[in-house]
Amino acid sequence: MEYFDSSYLTIYWNDEGRFVEMKWKKLAAGDEFRHGLDQGLNLLIEKKSNKWLADLRKLGVVEKEDQIWSNENWFPRAYAAHIKYMAIVVPQSVFAKMSMNEIMRKVDSEELTIFYHEELNEARQWLALQ
Repeated sequence: MEYFDSSYLTIYWNDEGRFVEMKWKKLAAGDEFRHGLDQGLNLLIEKKSNKWLADLRKLGVVEKEDQIWSNENWFPRAYAAHIKYMAIVVPQSVFAKMSMNEIMRKVDSEELTIFYHEELNEARQWLALQ
């Protein structure tokens, strides 16, 4: 079920696997990036889920300010909402992978189990089993 759609992001609720699925369509920065993550978090809370899928293949390089906001603002709220599992479809660009790694290396591995994969269906299957 589609929950949110814009030029840069579509957010779905995967009813079968009971998880939020975010498909980034292109680079988003600042308010767009933050609004998109907040919309996904709102859906996670609404559905009382603890599972998140992020398809980052087309996201691009996340700006430093947005990386800091993710780690200092968004992730603490996601932990408070009881997120436990995150599947990430890794970006295609080497530079985008580097910015993703910069964010994810600061994530609390005791709070969150993360699965990285290059294929969307593999990520969905892993998350559905959690």
